[in-house]
Amino acid sequence: MAKVDYYRNALRLLFILVRGCESFSDENFPNDVGVFDGEVKLQALDFWIRYPDYLADELLAKYEATGTRRYLDTARRIFDDEEPDLRRVPMLRNYFGAYEPIDTAIAHLKARGLVTPRTKPLGKAANHRDFLVSRAAFDLVERIVAELPEFYWYESRVRLVLEMVDGRGGGALKQRQHEQKEYHETRRGDLIPTIAERVRKRLADALEAANG
Repeated sequence: MAKVDYYRNALRLLFILVRGCESFSDENFPNDVGVFDGEVKLQALDFWIRYPDYLADELLAKYEATGTRRYLDTARRIFDDEEPDLRRVPMLRNYFGAYEPIDTAIAHLKARGLVTPRTKPLGKAANHRDFLVSRAAFDLVERIVAELPEFYWYESRVRLVLEMVDGRGGGALKQRQHEQKEYHETRRGDLIPTIAERVRKRLADALEAANG
């Protein structure tokens, strides 16, 4: 990957970590005010941001379950803005689903005092990873949103994805994403394909029914 991709990835992950973390206080980490629990969850949220077509399908499912018109209109805007073509950042299929090594992007954030990754052993073959988020990270995101309107897309998209999460953990989110046939059946090491055409048809049917 080109170096610029790492910075883009770092920015996207920064927004996820800041907006998705929980309050944190520990005298051993005086500069940190938030903790994001779990790399699996981070990868799952990142997937929905990087694949607007899969997110739109989730919005349509939410609309069908609740009848809330906002979800349908948001899915429509994703396609009106051509996001499945312009905003998609492909991810590889690994053993358990969509995955991309994030160490380099996290290292950029750590070097600037924004995020501190921690690894905790769970057993002989497993580790759990969380991320401490500093006050400086919150301040930087607020400054980006206030001073660089071209990056507000990240702010609004992360908040939308967090709404779709509805309190679920990383394992449950991965399971939900595996319910998409194309995602689940992608071979390990291949890029997860778009589902834009299928979702576009589902959206058209939902709009026709709603506008009757």
